[in-house]
Amino acid sequence: MHEDDYLKLVTEALHQKLEEIDRRIAGNETDIAQMHEYFWENYNEFDEYGYELYDNSTALKGRMREQDEYKRERMRYEKMLDSPYFGRVDFCYGGEDEPERYYIGIGNLAKGRAEQPYVFDWRAPVSGLFYDYDKGPAQFEAPAGILNGEVTGKKQYKIKNGRLIYVLETEMNIDDEILQQALSEHANASLKSIVTTIQREQNQIIRDKSHRILAVQGCAGSGKTSVALHRIAYLLYHNRKSLKAAQVLILSPNSIFGDYISRILPELGEEQIREMTFDYFAYHELRDYGEAEDRYDEIEKMLHAEEPEAYFTARGLKPATAEAAYKQTRSYMEELNGFVLSLEWELLDIRDFSRGRISMKASRISELFYERFADVPILSRMHPIGEYLIDEEETLRGRGMDDEEKQEIYDTLNRMYRTRKLLKLYNGFLRETGRDELDTADGVLRYEDVYPLLYLKYALMEAPKRGEVKHLVIDEMQDYTYLQYALLEKMFDCPMTILGDRGQAIAETKQDVLEFLPHIFGKKVHCVYLDKSYRSTAEITEFAGSLTAESAVQAVERHGEAPRVKRCGTKEEMYDRLAEDLAGETEYDTLAVLCLDADRAKETASSLAKRLAGREVTLLTKDSMRFQRGIVILPFYLAKGLEFDAVFVPELQDYTAPLGRQALYINATRALHLLRLYEVR
Repeated sequence: MHEDDYLKLVTEALHQKLEEIDRRIAGNETDIAQMHEYFWENYNEFDEYGYELYDNSTALKGRMREQDEYKRERMRYEKMLDSPYFGRVDFCYGGEDEPERYYIGIGNLAKGRAEQPYVFDWRAPVSGLFYDYDKGPAQFEAPAGILNGEVTGKKQYKIKNGRLIYVLETEMNIDDEILQQALSEHANASLKSIVTTIQREQNQIIRDKSHRILAVQGCAGSGKTSVALHRIAYLLYHNRKSLKAAQVLILSPNSIFGDYISRILPELGEEQIREMTFDYFAYHELRDYGEAEDRYDEIEKMLHAEEPEAYFTARGLKPATAEAAYKQTRSYMEELNGFVLSLEWELLDIRDFSRGRISMKASRISELFYERFADVPILSRMHPIGEYLIDEEETLRGRGMDDEEKQEIYDTLNRMYRTRKLLKLYNGFLRETGRDELDTADGVLRYEDVYPLLYLKYALMEAPKRGEVKHLVIDEMQDYTYLQYALLEKMFDCPMTILGDRGQAIAETKQDVLEFLPHIFGKKVHCVYLDKSYRSTAEITEFAGSLTAESAVQAVERHGEAPRVKRCGTKEEMYDRLAEDLAGETEYDTLAVLCLDADRAKETASSLAKRLAGREVTLLTKDSMRFQRGIVILPFYLAKGLEFDAVFVPELQDYTAPLGRQALYINATRALHLLRLYEVR
């Protein structure tokens, strides 16, 4: 069949599907309205045991869930009308003479349930042939087992607004021409789907179902985040019965990044997953002890630190920044573990328990505390002892106790602790180890103590297991400390996808988390490396590479203007030239001015707003919730994971310290097409 004829056939099938779904939606709306009406008209006549109420509520919720599913399906078919498929693979099964043709798109399309699809979902087993194999011998895993054969041909399509723009026939994996075109496009206000250009090494990560914990170490621009989100879409597709979108959580660096990635899964026909920062979780858990600083407060302190290291070294002291970093290490965690062990005997004043007819000798309480419930954290251990007492008493009474009586038993047992106050215990640890106690007079918890305090809390009390999370995604893995990973291991007992780039660590000294992750999660950590960048032009990639000692990055051969450094006599002249360059860049959609810290970003935004009257200039801060097009100004650390058409870096002269060099590398690797830097001399 001619390509135009096949596209027409598929388009007609899509219109039929949309008509069919519209009928279902309309019918469902009528049924739901009738169910509502019946519910309210007969509410008072339902049986006294609530069976009818339960049955009617369950039926109504089922119809509403069904309606939501229809609407999601309709959105997918509408999207497919624009571009029903993007690839085709011809596969000849072993022993057959003629190949089967499989068209690949963002979703399945078949006339009926038992019929051969016109278009296969990119996540279907057979679609792996398109991504993984060149022309020649190939195989894929189907429900029936491994099927062998030969790829006899591959095609790639550009379809827009339902019209066939061009067809490329290729023997290779994802033709370079299509990849180049995709990479040359302008950046958007959201991360883009990469289903049409998934590379072989990326596809292996996306389709990996055999490793419980998958760690992806990838260079800037290697598509780590896109791959992780496509991996989630793949897992949701293949585990419909056991995994729902609401059961997936991504730990992202900030809310801007969360908004930036929020559109990918809906584009792929899946519901949005939950997203939060680990700092927000820590703040929520420690809110009773003060306003917890976050990672960005700590970075600002590091950037503004006025601590000549030689001054401290000469006096045999540690710089405050070094002590703050030490508090996130395995060694500090082991100190905390030793302190918790000492509390086994020091924290308790066990005595006879007596309340009404309920009693227990101190020796029996000690036996239960130190032997039977020894695996329970210390401050949670009196609770099972209380349950033991309550169970005995309820058995004797032949009836249950009320909640108030139970609570009195728990409270009496808890008074056998000399203290249960977490902050007091942590300060006791700091005193014992010769450190300054926490100064919380201003109601603020310093960032360096936030996670040690949270670790101590979970060492002394039961950590809340997040059983509702069935898959965890951790982005920017290089910025998490040993202590934080130890906390995550306590909290989440589920498969994980962990990704990051050692070269983008925001620290004066870099750490390689892949060296210690197996110590925390065990040998089940499987590491994969992506060393090819698809983001920046070759000129920008080469410039970024000169800023770091990391191994050379392979770049897709795409060329553009070389990065330019503009030298200015004064800061005012720098702002003038920066404003002039921004005003002249009308070709691009996303222009980012990346600054070294929040104060510089605020000053730059104010200066540019005056010089660019009539154009919107947006300042992004750590509290910003949305990623925006146009001209945005932000500190470098908020730009991680984002990409822009053009990047402008003012005050280049201030990027000399080790942390500054890291910041400059991060800035440079955000640019797709254009990078300009401004120096005041």
